[in-house]
Amino acid sequence: MNERVPIAVVYQVKNKVYVKEFKDLRTPDPLITNRSTKLPPNSEILQIGVGSNFYQQYIRKYKK
Repeated sequence: MNERVPIAVVYQVKNKVYVKEFKDLRTPDPLITNRSTKLPPNSEILQIGVGSNFYQQYIRKYKK
């Protein structure tokens, strides 16, 4: 079974910051495109990290 590397994304909608982890994507390209349905509309991507430890780092940084 092919395990994929998790992709952690920090995005902002209005003034609220969200952290989400995707385990089913091969690359972050579907998240970056304008027509992406993976993130809410009108969201601004603040950071993207590829790897298992980025999700925990972003949680500590943005969810204080």
